[in-house]
Amino acid sequence: MDRPGFSINCEVEWDDAARVAAGAAALDVLLVQRLVAAALFEAGAPDGEAIEVSVGFCDEARIAAVNAEHRGVDGPTDVLSFPIDGLVEPVGPGEPRVLGDLLVCPAYVARQVLEGLTMQGEDQLRPALERCVVHGTLHLCGFDHERSDHDAEHMFALEQLVLDRVRGSAA
Repeated sequence: MDRPGFSINCEVEWDDAARVAAGAAALDVLLVQRLVAAALFEAGAPDGEAIEVSVGFCDEARIAAVNAEHRGVDGPTDVLSFPIDGLVEPVGPGEPRVLGDLLVCPAYVARQVLEGLTMQGEDQLRPALERCVVHGTLHLCGFDHERSDHDAEHMFALEQLVLDRVRGSAA
């Protein structure tokens, strides 16, 4: 991956229950920032821009409440994305592009891992959490796997490319 031509401000927050649920699989701030930056790069983030993203890791009660409030869906989920500016909408000169917010629930993801129900078949918690961060970031960039089979194939291929590149650079 070439160096991105944009700057990123990625805030990462873990609530106490989420950190306990993730245990040793908890993603450190630098890894989350690398995952987000790589996803933005592969999604074609505009050069020369400052991009802001926040990633929060929370418990099942919080993500269930947010899921019900914003999607009308009862119960927890793995990751929620709340786009704000997107990648194509213009932003004012010198203004940062506030891409949006992600919310990830490690307890829900851990249960999905145990039941074999994770996105793309991840069988360990840490890689499943990494995938959630990339998946959510791609949603912030405008990708939507529910729109069509073609869009799903494209999004999941891009997701895997980002993960392969980040995981390869960590070795």
